[in-house]
Amino acid sequence: MTSGRRSVRRGRRPLGLLAAAALGAATLVAHPAAAHTAPATRTVPAAKGTTYYVDSRSGDDGAPGTSAARAWRSLDRVGRTTFRAGDRILLKAGGSWKGQLWPKGSGERNRPIVIGGYGTGPKPRIRGEGTVDDAVRLFNQEYWEIRDLDVSNEAPATGTPGENLRDLRGIHVSGDDSRRLDHFVIDGVDVHDVTGEVNWIGGDVSGNAPGVRFKTGWDRSKRTGGIVFDTAVPDITAPPSAATVLHDIQVRNSTVRDTSFAGIVVKQYTGDAKDANGAPVAVPTGWGTRTSPDDTAFTPHTDITIRNNYISQGGTAYGCNAMYLTNVRGAVVDHNVVDEAGTSGIEAYYADDVVIQRNEVYRTEQKAGGADSNGIDADKGTTRVRIQYNFVHDNGDGILLCQFSFGDVVVRYNILSGNSRYPLYLHSDRAASAEVYNNTVHNPASRYVVYGYGSSLNARYDLHDNAFSSKVAGASLTTSPTITYTNNFYGGAPLPVPATDPTARTGDPLLVNPEVSGPYGTADSGPRLGTALGFAPRPGSPLIGTGTVIPDNGGRDYRGAPLYRGRPDVGAVEGPPGGRA
Repeated sequence: MTSGRRSVRRGRRPLGLLAAAALGAATLVAHPAAAHTAPATRTVPAAKGTTYYVDSRSGDDGAPGTSAARAWRSLDRVGRTTFRAGDRILLKAGGSWKGQLWPKGSGERNRPIVIGGYGTGPKPRIRGEGTVDDAVRLFNQEYWEIRDLDVSNEAPATGTPGENLRDLRGIHVSGDDSRRLDHFVIDGVDVHDVTGEVNWIGGDVSGNAPGVRFKTGWDRSKRTGGIVFDTAVPDITAPPSAATVLHDIQVRNSTVRDTSFAGIVVKQYTGDAKDANGAPVAVPTGWGTRTSPDDTAFTPHTDITIRNNYISQGGTAYGCNAMYLTNVRGAVVDHNVVDEAGTSGIEAYYADDVVIQRNEVYRTEQKAGGADSNGIDADKGTTRVRIQYNFVHDNGDGILLCQFSFGDVVVRYNILSGNSRYPLYLHSDRAASAEVYNNTVHNPASRYVVYGYGSSLNARYDLHDNAFSSKVAGASLTTSPTITYTNNFYGGAPLPVPATDPTARTGDPLLVNPEVSGPYGTADSGPRLGTALGFAPRPGSPLIGTGTVIPDNGGRDYRGAPLYRGRPDVGAVEGPPGGRA
C-alpha cells in the first residue's frame, strides 16, 4: 500500500511477450547476483569511441585521461566532460572517490557510453556521504551502461535516530525534457548504505518522526533509495504538454543493501505537490496516475527488466519497499532475492503488463510507519499482472492483492509458506478481478489461510486448483458472494471448506517435506527456488491427477516442467505421472 495507515487507499505489452517471459521459468538453476566483493574487472564490448581512465590515487586532472598511465584523478574532471557515443569511462579497481559521478553527454543506439572499472581488486567506490543528492546521476541523457561500481550515500548518524535521513539516492536516472530517453543498463553494481528519507503518499501526520513523514503526496514520496528511475518537469507551475519517458531500463546482477526508502524504484511525475498548509502548488499532469485502464493521460515508462539481483534491507529500520515498480508498461521482475524488506518486497502500482516471476521473497516486515509486510503486492491501478513461479515465505503477509480503484491479476504456480499473518490477502476494490490457481499455500502458524474483509470482498476472486495445507486446524478462508472457490485441496489439519467448492478434496496432501528450513537465497546463490520443492506432492498424493485443464496456463509448473504430464494436478508442482494411489 501507499501509506502507513490501512484506512488510506492506495503501454500494453503484447501477450506474446508475456508468454515468452513465462517460458523463462523453465529452470530452477541458480544464477547468482554479483557479490559485493567481486572483482571490478569485466570485459566491456568494444565500440568506436574513446576510453578514459580515472585513478583516485595516481591520476592527474591535467592529463589527457586516455591511458591508464595518464589517467584523470577526480569525479569533477569526469563531470566537466561531455562524452560521446561509444566512449568508455573506466575507474581504477580499488579506488575511492567522495562526491558525485555525473558524466555528461549521451550515447546512441548500439553505441552506448559505458562506465566501468579496470584493473584488479575491489570495485571502484563512489561515496556520496550525504553531501550530494545522488552519488551517481544521469539527467536528460540516454544510452548509458553503468557496470561494476560500489556506490553508497550515507549521511553521518546523529544522536537522534532518523535525523540523518535526507533526499538521497545511490544511482539516479531522471529527466524533464519531454522526450523518450532510451537504454539504461545497470549491471554488476553494489549499492548500499543510502540514508534516504521516508515519505509516504498518505497516512496520518501524527505519525511523523525524524526522517519519516506522512501525507507528502505522490511526487514527493517513495523516491529515495538505492537505484531510482524517475522524471520531473522544469517548472511545476507550468508543466510542458508531454511527459519525459524512460525506455529500456535494465537492472541486473547487482546487490542493493540497506537503502531507504527503497531498493529499486521506477516512477513517473504527476504534479501533485502541496505547500506546508496542504494547498496545491503544482499543476497536475496525470502522467503518473490512472483513472481507468484506458486513461490516455497516463504516460508510463516502458520496457523494464529487473533480473538476477539481491536486495536486503535487514540493516536499516527505514527500508520500505525493496522494489517499487510504478508507472510502467511492460516489465519483467525475474529471478531476484528479496530479504528483510519493509512494507513490500515487490510492489507494482499504477502499472500495466507486469510479470513477476521466479523470485524468492522472504522476511518482509513492517518498518518506518508502513502498514504492510507482504512479499508481493499487485496494488492500485495495476492491469494484466502475472505473479508466477515465486517462492514467498516467512513474511508477514504472502501475496497481497490490493488493486484499489481497478485492476486484474493472475496468480499461478507460486509456493507460499510460513507467512505469519495472511498468507493470501484479498484487499481489492469492486472493479478489480483476480484469478488465483495452482498455487501451494502452506500455513504452519496463522489463523488464516485466505483473508479479506469489508468492501474488499466485493472484488471478484476466482480461486481454483490450489493446494491449501495448514498445521492450524480451522484456519479461516474468507468467503463472500464474489469469491469463488473451485476444485481446491484443503488439508493437513482440518480446514473449513467453502460452500462454493463442490469438488473440494481434503485430507493429508502427502507433501515431500513440508518442514522446510532452507537453504534460502543469498547474494551468492540467487533465489533458492528448489528449496520449496519440499512442498511438492509425493506419489500417492491426492493432489496428483485431480486438477482441471486450464487454457493459457503459461506452459510450465513451479518446477519448470511442461504442463501437463498426464492428468493435471492441484497445486504449484506437477507430481510424477501416474503418481496417484
